[in-house]
Amino acid sequence: MSPIRRRDFVRYMGGMVGLAFLGKLGSSLLISRDRVEAGQSGDLLPPSSPKADGFSTTADPAIKYGMVIDVGACIGCRRCMWACQKENNTPSTISPLWIEVFELKSGTSVTGHPSIEDLKQGATTSYTQSPTEGRWYLPAQCFHCENPPCVKVCPTGATYKDADGLVLMDYTRCIGCRLCVVACPYSARRFNWWRGEVPAEETNPLVPVRQIGVVEKCTFCVHRVRRGLLPRCVEVCPVRARHFGNLNDPESQVSKVLQENLSFRLMEELNTGPSIRYITRGKKWIQS
Repeated sequence: MSPIRRRDFVRYMGGMVGLAFLGKLGSSLLISRDRVEAGQSGDLLPPSSPKADGFSTTADPAIKYGMVIDVGACIGCRRCMWACQKENNTPSTISPLWIEVFELKSGTSVTGHPSIEDLKQGATTSYTQSPTEGRWYLPAQCFHCENPPCVKVCPTGATYKDADGLVLMDYTRCIGCRLCVVACPYSARRFNWWRGEVPAEETNPLVPVRQIGVVEKCTFCVHRVRRGLLPRCVEVCPVRARHFGNLNDPESQVSKVLQENLSFRLMEELNTGPSIRYITRGKKWIQS
C-alpha cells in the first residue's frame, strides 16, 4: 500500500467525521430524483428556445453530452452563473454558486493543466466589472468526468454517472458525508449548510429544491437537455462562448467545434476525463 500524505489523511478523516455526524440525515430527505428526470408539465422557456444536438428523454448510452467553452470569447459577464442559479433553484445561501468565473491576468496560462487551486492563486472570482483590459475569463463548474472520483467514494450511491455521461445526484440517498466534495479535484460540489429558501413564485417546478445537509452541483441542466433544450448557461451566453451537444455525433456542433480548434481540459494528468473542454478561438476583446 502506498504511503498516505498527511494532507490527504486529514481531508479524508474530515469527510469521515462528517459521515458519522450526518449519517442519520439521509432518511429524512424526501426529494426524488424522478422529479428531475420526469419532465413535468409546464415549460418555463419560450417555444423558440434552441435545441440541443442529440437528445433523449432518458439516459441514452448512444449519447455522450459535453461542453466546449471558448475562453477567447468569454467576457466574464457571469450571466451564465446567475441564470444557472435561477434555473436550478439555487438559494443565496450556497456559496460559491454552481458556476464560478475566474478573472485572470492576461499573462496567466492554463496550458500546464493547473488545478483550480492553482488558478485561484493568480485569479479572482470577486471582480466587480467586466470586461477589463488586460484580463481574461475562465468559467468552471462540475466537469461531468468520464472517470468521476466523486462516484467512486460515495458510500450510498447518491452520486452516480448515467448512461449519457451526466454525473448526477440522488438527494434521497445523500447523507451529507462530503466524501465526494473531498474527492472532486475541481472544487465543483457545494454542501447545503443551511436550509435553502426559494420563493414559491420563483421556483422552477422541474428542479427539486434541495434540503439542508446534502451536496449539490451542476447537472448540465438534465431537466432541459433530456427534453431537447440547451443548458441554461449555454442559452444565455451573449457572446456564444459556450457550446453543448452530443460528443458521440461527429456532425453535432460541439464535435465540429472540437474538430476545428485545439482544445484543452483542466488537470488532464489526473485521467478524470472532464466533459468540459476549453478553446481560445474567439476574437479577444483585449486591445493588442
